[in-house]
Amino acid sequence: MRKYVFCFSFLTIIFAFANAQAPKGQTSSEPVLPYSPSLDVSSMDKTVDPCVDLYRYSCGGWQKKNPIPPDQTSWSVYGKLYQDNLVFLRGMLEEAAQPSADRNAVTQKIGDFYAACMDEGAVEKRGISAIQQDLVAIGSLKSAKEITPLVAHLQMASTGYSKTMFNAGSTQDPDNSEQVIADLDQGGLGMPDRDYYTKDDAKSKETRERYLQHVQKVFELSGDSVAAAKTNAETVMRIETALAKASLTRVERRDPHKLVHKMKLADLTHLAPDFDWAVYYREMQYPEFAILNVDAPEFVKELNKLLASESVDSWRTYLRFHLVDSSSPYLSTPFVQENFEFYRKYLRGAKEQQPRWKRCVQYVDKDLSEALGQVYVAKVFSPELRRARSTW
Repeated sequence: MRKYVFCFSFLTIIFAFANAQAPKGQTSSEPVLPYSPSLDVSSMDKTVDPCVDLYRYSCGGWQKKNPIPPDQTSWSVYGKLYQDNLVFLRGMLEEAAQPSADRNAVTQKIGDFYAACMDEGAVEKRGISAIQQDLVAIGSLKSAKEITPLVAHLQMASTGYSKTMFNAGSTQDPDNSEQVIADLDQGGLGMPDRDYYTKDDAKSKETRERYLQHVQKVFELSGDSVAAAKTNAETVMRIETALAKASLTRVERRDPHKLVHKMKLADLTHLAPDFDWAVYYREMQYPEFAILNVDAPEFVKELNKLLASESVDSWRTYLRFHLVDSSSPYLSTPFVQENFEFYRKYLRGAKEQQPRWKRCVQYVDKDLSEALGQVYVAKVFSPELRRARSTW
């Protein structure tokens, strides 16, 4: 569903970006952030009584001038600012992608990454072979004991690790804000959350059917026959539905006390003995830890039951889908398009795919954010500009 996010033009804080002027000596060919006034009264609609509709009074003018772009799922002054920044970053990355003696290790890294992403011909040529090594590893799975190191590898290597069986990471200790501890949470779903699998209204049923079609299509694109893809899609849906039913609801997750279940690794092993947690954390290169938090113990119990009850073949099917599905945005056109059709178009309401340059800029920002940030700061906050601003 496409929507407008809150506007409130008179409360919009864009001072840093609005006043980011190009340093002296900067040529017109270099990227420059656009100027936007911090207070733009034309964004208001003064024909509306603010006591009746404060939102339209504050933002009505802006909405009329800014329809939701066809490649966006929502729109706001912040979204527009983000898009302006993407254009600026594009200029930086295109400059960094050009072979030059002036490039340092950081600019070369982000430039080469961006150039590789923009090389659509090479991406189309590789197709699904880009993830062939991981597909072979999944196909070679022979026993339940081999699932643990394989899942660890996929979570480390895959772009969509959070969708593979469960979520894992770190969090602040709920009892000590100065300490960070390991965290284990529910996950493993291809749709946004449990409600998509459990609600019985007509729209939810339609969405599940549409998702089933999407899963089948992903298997077909991966080389399965129509019949095999249909069977495999039903396997994925069965496993995900079981995981969803054991997951906490959105309402339950709003209560922080329901997410606190601190335990030792031995306790987690007792909770779910069919997954080798010691091997998992070693393969994931976690530092040694004495305690972790398990957000949803009932989910972990259900995962353990599924590891015992589902065949190895079923788990191969489940893991294969999530690998291909999470990798689809980075593969050849048929995968990219199918991913867009379900996730951004059907679920979220976008009408058009984002242009490739925009997606590539966002991939660099996501995967090489620290490196990109260094170049961004050097460009926008040069020593000359910092000295000028210090006099404000």
